[in-house]
Amino acid sequence: MGDVRGKDADASLTAFVVIAMQEAREICGGSVGSLHDSIKKAVVFLEGRLPQLTNPYAVAMTSYAMANADKLNKDILMKYSSQHEAGRSWTVPGQHHHSLEATAYAVLALVKAKDFDKAGEAVRWLNRQQSHYGGSGTTQATIMVFQAVAEYRTQVKDRQNFNLDVELSVAGRGKPVRYTIKRENAHLTRSDRVDINKEFNVTARGTGTATLSVLTLYYARPVEKKSDCTFFDLTVKMEKDNEANQGAIETYKITMDFYYKSDKTDATMTILDIGIPTGFTVENRDLEELSRGKERYIQKFEMDKVLSERGSLILYLDKVLRKEPQRLAFRMHKMLNVGVLQPAAVTIYEYYSPNARCTKFFHPERADGAISRLCKGDLCQCAEENCSYQKKNHIGDEERFNRACEAGMDYVYKVKVVGMDLQQDADIYDLEVEQVLKEGTDVDVEGKRRPFLARPTCRNHLGLVKDKSYLIMGRSVDLPDLGGSLQYIFGEQTWIEYWPTRKESQTQEHRDRYIGISDLQNSLLKEGCAT
Repeated sequence: MGDVRGKDADASLTAFVVIAMQEAREICGGSVGSLHDSIKKAVVFLEGRLPQLTNPYAVAMTSYAMANADKLNKDILMKYSSQHEAGRSWTVPGQHHHSLEATAYAVLALVKAKDFDKAGEAVRWLNRQQSHYGGSGTTQATIMVFQAVAEYRTQVKDRQNFNLDVELSVAGRGKPVRYTIKRENAHLTRSDRVDINKEFNVTARGTGTATLSVLTLYYARPVEKKSDCTFFDLTVKMEKDNEANQGAIETYKITMDFYYKSDKTDATMTILDIGIPTGFTVENRDLEELSRGKERYIQKFEMDKVLSERGSLILYLDKVLRKEPQRLAFRMHKMLNVGVLQPAAVTIYEYYSPNARCTKFFHPERADGAISRLCKGDLCQCAEENCSYQKKNHIGDEERFNRACEAGMDYVYKVKVVGMDLQQDADIYDLEVEQVLKEGTDVDVEGKRRPFLARPTCRNHLGLVKDKSYLIMGRSVDLPDLGGSLQYIFGEQTWIEYWPTRKESQTQEHRDRYIGISDLQNSLLKEGCAT
């Protein structure tokens, strides 16, 4: 549990056992005759060991055991604490969850010694560390924090005068949200949702202390770092099966090889968190076989859809051997096609040390789940968004004009495809700008050629034909500056529409489109966009 295997492990493990016996004394004292003597001997050992300890975790845990025996050395306990603006903590370097546990044990020791001021400083720090979902990261840390805070609140409840009125005002809302926090409901969390572009104000009046937490949700691409795999070695492969399962488009086999890098111990309960690619399902029969029988490679598996819509597969392992590779494999079935399939991730970590994790990516078409890039020479642009599609359905004149003039739309061109260089890693379309309907960042471009980059997987969606003309509307985000020059990219929101010839406009198939694009052409050239 916790950091009992870390530095000063003999003291922390002894203290852990002593605390368990002390807290069970009322229940077990009558039936276990040696309980009192065992506790007494262990306390004597801890009392002699305490001055030699240097691990804040061991000091805090030992101090709580000593406090239960009325032998707390407060000077040694406080020596290993750290004072912050947010309160006081007992910090274990590089181990946040162990710091939470250590601080919780210190709170219990201080409450036992009736030093509520110092305990209150630590409780204030613990409250600041709570996650948005109410826990403290690991089950062990969460339980200890709950126990410590509950003990503190119970002991000091008569010392507190709590009556707080809180008002939340959000820009654009007619009425503010009001909360009244009193002693009897102070443990309840209140929440509200605010758009990221809205300003809000929180006003508190009265007596008491409350914690305000602001959680911002946004999309960010995960980054694989070598430093993430300090404790585990992990490799992931996704290989196509020769035969697809009934009802599936394709079937793939996921193979994971891993081991624990420690020279001394195996990893205890370990979690494998496996992302499920969009459009894929897991073969449950494979997982059931892994969790049954004499070998029983996994103890339990479950699907978790809390973190993302596509979900994660969670595998629980009793342990991971040190320096001895283990392998797990199961099948995934591709049930539907998606425009752009994002890489999925596998993360391995020890249950009680979730920060010490290793993450690898996988993808059915790319080794190691590498991120898609569009490259011109040595300069590359990330290309993980969906493909742009050529507009082939009926388009209303108002929709076409609104898109041309919307915020962020950088340029509107009539272009002609004069060349194509279709490669395995990137397609380059050589387009001649026949007419500039709306000038953007790239000035004086009419009559000149510009290369446009696209992913090969988007080739059919674009449907560009050599010597044909098109209406192209591009956003500023799809015109990045690479190496000092602008690079045109067919992005997800690039507008691509076939521009019929005058002769084709006489046919029923192309008449409406030709008239609509011609109206846009006249409007932009004569009046431009209203600002």
